[in-house]
Amino acid sequence: MRNLAFLTSFYNLNATLNIREDFFKSLSKNFKIIYIINSDKLNFFSKFEAKYSFKRSIKDKIYKKLPGNIRMIDLKDGRDFLNFTRKKNLLIINNIGKSFFRLKIHFLIKKSKCKQIYINNLGSIGGMKAHIELKNPLRFFNYNLFQNLFKKIITPLLIIFGFVPRIDLHFTCKKKELENAKKNLLRNFLLKNKLLYARDYKLINSRSYDALLTNKIKIEEKYIVHCNAEMNGPHEIETRGRLSEKNVKNHYFHLRKFLSKLSSDYKKPVVVCVHPNIKKKDLNDFKKSKYLKGFKIVQFKTKYYLYKSFLVTSFDSSSIVDAAILRKRIIGLWSRFMDINQIEHSKTYPKLIGYQRINFENFNYDKKNLLKLLNKNLIKYSSFIKNYHCHKKNIKGIDEIISIIKRKYDCK
Repeated sequence: MRNLAFLTSFYNLNATLNIREDFFKSLSKNFKIIYIINSDKLNFFSKFEAKYSFKRSIKDKIYKKLPGNIRMIDLKDGRDFLNFTRKKNLLIINNIGKSFFRLKIHFLIKKSKCKQIYINNLGSIGGMKAHIELKNPLRFFNYNLFQNLFKKIITPLLIIFGFVPRIDLHFTCKKKELENAKKNLLRNFLLKNKLLYARDYKLINSRSYDALLTNKIKIEEKYIVHCNAEMNGPHEIETRGRLSEKNVKNHYFHLRKFLSKLSSDYKKPVVVCVHPNIKKKDLNDFKKSKYLKGFKIVQFKTKYYLYKSFLVTSFDSSSIVDAAILRKRIIGLWSRFMDINQIEHSKTYPKLIGYQRINFENFNYDKKNLLKLLNKNLIKYSSFIKNYHCHKKNIKGIDEIISIIKRKYDCK
């Protein structure tokens, strides 16, 4: 009998636990024990990477109480990892990347001979390209060589030649990506001959669609919900430097004005949902700044307020996929005070899902016509939901995952 382990970085662990809250609850009900293993000390040059990669170097205190059978494991080094895997006979749910720094972990997994699976059921769109300014040569070098080159070229070659172990089974909710892989001659050849990172793929419903099937939150239209994005978050600062205070103030001045008008026109209060990665101190500073004075600002409650939303606004938040599945009205936002990455990334979800994207600085609208347009856009969501979220209408993706883990991998 195997034990189940979730291998992940403990940096921004609260965000991981928040995004996958229902996932861990389901696992805890079906398996005797689940280990969440910290991968950070198992990287190549872990201290260097923590300093020069796009991570926050401070670990958070876990804000939520986890089920009693979920254990947090903080291993000291590779030897500790190998001893633990041999003792526990693990099936690893792999939640780490394929950059240079992660190669050491992959080598350790190969040495441990553990089976591993990958679960990509969030339904969000990753891999957005970033324009990197040469503000810090080491960070620029890290991103372009250690991150991109290894992830896209060197590591795939190491996988093909057997130096990096393959994922035994990849659960995915992205039907469109599988179809695109089959259309690409090289990827289709690798897929047919089981030379890709995963030996096999299983199409399942997304986490967001699962949540809709099991939803206990009353769906209402009480709020205008804004999913905010940091103007000067750590990742943004490290890719292009810090935006001027003038730019930030101008951005929020126009944003507050626009959200206030929506609130007045549609008689709904505004709730601002901030990213789960934001530290408590940064959140307090944001509230004190009064950039969005007069609005309720919350963290770790995005899902709840999306269910209660009349209208949702966002820059490039992945939470917008939940709004689409709930068939909520959505407006994509951007301003000329944002950086090039933020502006480009703000185009992705509107194009994919099919909702309006506007520059909110001087956006004039007739409230009846805007509402009519937003309601019309709801029809366009169907294609996105079909291609990225719902493949079997009444079957939860997590139930399929648990069933296969028990049956195929003999986990207890």
